[in-house]
Amino acid sequence: MIRNKKMRRMDRVRIYSIVVALLIGIMVPRFGGAGELNILFSAYTPPYVFQDKNEKGDGIVVEIVREALDGQGYKIHPVYLPIGRSFKMFSEEQVDGTTIIQESSGLDANYSDYFMQYHNFAITRTDRNIAIHGMEDLLGKDIIAFQQANKYLGPKFGAIAVGNLQYSEMDNQERQVHMLLAGRTDVAIMDESIFRYYSQKLVSEGKISLEPKVTFHNLFPPTPYRAAFVDPKVRDAFNAGLAILRANGRYRAIYDKYIRLYFDIKE
Repeated sequence: MIRNKKMRRMDRVRIYSIVVALLIGIMVPRFGGAGELNILFSAYTPPYVFQDKNEKGDGIVVEIVREALDGQGYKIHPVYLPIGRSFKMFSEEQVDGTTIIQESSGLDANYSDYFMQYHNFAITRTDRNIAIHGMEDLLGKDIIAFQQANKYLGPKFGAIAVGNLQYSEMDNQERQVHMLLAGRTDVAIMDESIFRYYSQKLVSEGKISLEPKVTFHNLFPPTPYRAAFVDPKVRDAFNAGLAILRANGRYRAIYDKYIRLYFDIKE
């Protein structure tokens, strides 16, 4: 008899616990009901991406992706990797999306609308008097480019890269800038904004005593980028959120914020 009473009491406790848990689940909804996403971002690419904690913001690309998906009920967790290491992680579906991989990589994915662009230049120290008027002028030069540049900057540049024994690529773009400014390479191939950010940083940290003048050789058109996702539903949600950011002016405001923070604007 006593045992039966204990069992009934335990059953009531179990039922009560289940009811409370259900009520809590109703009163405290999951984030948008859509879940959380691990998204790849390119390391060493400020002001587009700041992988270290930065009180001024996470970077242009991170903020655009976060706000576009946040408006559609998703929460993102940034994963920072160099370009070269991102392919395997995405292809094995260890993450939900990436902002690094181009369609030219040949990787099968659900690609979004274009959402940002890099503008890469061939950059030289002005005092070296290196004449570069066309792609063929890169032949025989010591060149350091960003990872996968030989694939992303078109077949003509790719052929020059393959045929040049003095051509190399690196994932750390701060080191790339340092090598150019220190005179340890002829040409750096990289985005103008990333170069300007790191050159200012190196001077402010005393790693370069005086920033030498540089010349930006405009050999490449701007390179538009898409995001890529494992799930086409997430891709569609991102496109919808991105369209809203563009329509309400928030997209432009994110870019303007970082331009004001990090670059001198000359009218």
